[in-house]
Amino acid sequence: TEQAFSNYLSVMQYVPKETAALSIREMMHKAVVEHVMFTYFAGLYEKYLYDLDSPLHDESLFIYALEAMIQEPVFDEFQKIRPAHLLELALKNRIGDSAIQFDYMLANEKQGSLYDVKADYLLLFFYQPDCHTCMETTEKLTGSNILNKLLELQKLQILAVYPGEDFYSWKSNLSYMPSNWIHAYDHTGRIRGEEIYDLKTSSTLYLLDKEKKVLLKDTKIEQIEQFLQKNVQ
Repeated sequence: TEQAFSNYLSVMQYVPKETAALSIREMMHKAVVEHVMFTYFAGLYEKYLYDLDSPLHDESLFIYALEAMIQEPVFDEFQKIRPAHLLELALKNRIGDSAIQFDYMLANEKQGSLYDVKADYLLLFFYQPDCHTCMETTEKLTGSNILNKLLELQKLQILAVYPGEDFYSWKSNLSYMPSNWIHAYDHTGRIRGEEIYDLKTSSTLYLLDKEKKVLLKDTKIEQIEQFLQKNVQ
């Protein structure tokens, strides 16, 4: 069933979203007859559509599946907690939406806010200072030709945000970070406390336009590079 399921999802890229939504909801509705299979398919939807490392990762399709998990009378209230939480996060900062505003503190303890950053494109990089994956992401970002070119032309800004609590640990690690980025600390604790951004992993990337509309969400560097190469003149 898993191979058939992945084949089924791969077809979704060739049909309108409305058709995909109806298909997913109908499939989950038919699975209602057997609790074990309903739970099994719910897990597969999360594995293939929510996991960033999945080649079939697609938040829009995952939203349809989550809605079905919540609406169908299979899961009890306890079992619905996770899909309801994932749905709440998925509906925030969707592609095309205005990114949720937040304030931050710089290393010199001056304050700024997301919407104060002026650039044609803004790359949001949420990270942890002692995270190996975050260090790898930083190296890839600093090694990107297209990103460096746009930074030099002042068409792009990179806002590296630490959403944790250890201000001094973050500040002591800034010497290892690129000097041409904006380095921000979430001094209010709002990003994690209110979960205004879906930080699936310790290293999370969003690409915004100059109006702070979300262009790419929970994305990878390669996708950002492809988007900018295609769209920036």
